[in-house]
Amino acid sequence: MTEPEIQNLLNRLEAEIDTRFANAQGDYRALIVLNPTNSPYTGVAVLRVDMPLKPGSEPRSAAVWTPEGARVPCQILNSHLEPISAWRMRDGTVRPLPEGTRRWRFELVFWVENLPPRSYRVYRSEWSADELPLPALPEGVSPVYVREAIPHEGVLGKAGEFESR
Repeated sequence: MTEPEIQNLLNRLEAEIDTRFANAQGDYRALIVLNPTNSPYTGVAVLRVDMPLKPGSEPRSAAVWTPEGARVPCQILNSHLEPISAWRMRDGTVRPLPEGTRRWRFELVFWVENLPPRSYRVYRSEWSADELPLPALPEGVSPVYVREAIPHEGVLGKAGEFESR
């Protein structure tokens, strides 16, 4: 699959997957992990995050769970903060931010186990008081793609396969 085909598939999956988790409490995000390869995958998945951090807030740890509710190893790596005064929204508009806001860029790296070829699985992430260290730090580029999604109703389940076109 080409990069544009993968991004189109991620867009479709993001819109169609049910990304809600019934037993989750508080604010969380869904993480759609896509394996576009012809081989099963076990290893790290990486979500690159770029977000404003409110004045007075500090970076936190995160936790990730499988669709079945098992917590998986997860760490925030390559964390970087810089002051900012405005934020560009997805629609291209620029929103001014309060003084003291910082831009936080980091990689949310978590463990994926037995993800079949040409398939997806949805994980849940939220802020946490602690991290479960990864069994191995990433080496090279992970072959899987990760897309963050706000929880919403959908017609597809939390795991599935797709056909390459």
